[in-house]
Amino acid sequence: MRNWILCLVPCLLAGCGGGGVSETTVEQDVYAQVVGLGDSSGNEEMFQAAFVAGAAPKNRKDYGQYVFLVDGDAEINGNEATVPVKIMGGFVSSQEGDSAAKTKPGEKTETKMTWKLQREGEEWKIKEAPLPG
Repeated sequence: MRNWILCLVPCLLAGCGGGGVSETTVEQDVYAQVVGLGDSSGNEEMFQAAFVAGAAPKNRKDYGQYVFLVDGDAEINGNEATVPVKIMGGFVSSQEGDSAAKTKPGEKTETKMTWKLQREGEEWKIKEAPLPG
């Protein structure tokens, strides 16, 4: 009996059915692009890849100074999406390290903007991502 239970445990942990990776929804893909942009700003190639060809802004490092959150529901029409984004500043950039926290106390700010995304093939990419100011 004990051996039977030990054999059953791996089956339960592995799950039943298809065993494959679940697919993400269109909304999840769009939201992931928005939320991940701050991290992508630390690498030129990743930053360029997050945008529609030719749409990446020149001020890549400015994006690393903010946290981006989806602030409401995206409006998705075919291959275009409009997303309400909350842009929060005044946080220490992981690219600047701990020394930035000591030299720049940071004033927390919150701004709401609208970003536009576009599907390129199977991927959602950012078309317009304005920053405050």
